Amino acid sequence: MHLLGFAGPTSLLGLSLLSSMILLESERDFESMATEFSADGLKASAPSMIFGKSGVKHEFSFGVVNDSGAAKVVVDTELSVKEVEEMKVLKFYVKVFDVSPAKAILCVSPKLTDKARQLAKEYGITVIEDDVPRNLIPLARKQVKDELGKGA
Repeated sequence: MHLLGFAGPTSLLGLSLLSSMILLESERDFESMATEFSADGLKASAPSMIFGKSGVKHEFSFGVVNDSGAAKVVVDTELSVKEVEEMKVLKFYVKVFDVSPAKAILCVSPKLTDKARQLAKEYGITVIEDDVPRNLIPLARKQVKDELGKGA
C-alpha cells in the first residue's frame, strides 16, 4: 500500500509518527504566523491561551486578542487520515462559544464529513479544508488578514 508517498505497508505507529511530525510542523508555521502578526502591532500567539466567559482557559493553535485579552480571531486544526466528524466541530465550537471571537477558523485535513460541514456552517465557523496539511497555514493566514482588515 502507498500512503502519503511512502512505499510499503503503513503501520498505525507510522501514521501516528507522521501525524506528530505534521502537527509539529504546523505549530512552527503558526508560530511564524504569530510573529508576523505581532510585528504589525497585534497581540497574536501560537499556541494561544484565551480565557472564556466561564473563566476556563482554552487553547487554540493560533489566536489574536485585543488589548483587554478578548479574542478577535481563533484558529484550530484537526488532522486525520479520514474525514473529520462532527464531534471535532462540536469540540471546537464549545471553546469558540466561551471566548466569543469575531472570527473562528477550523483548519481540517483532509476534509469534514457532510454532517460536520453543515454543523460548522450552522455555528458560523469558517472551515478551511485541504488534503495537504501544509497548505492550511497560508489559507488560514489569508482568512485572518481578511478579518483583521475589517477592523475586527
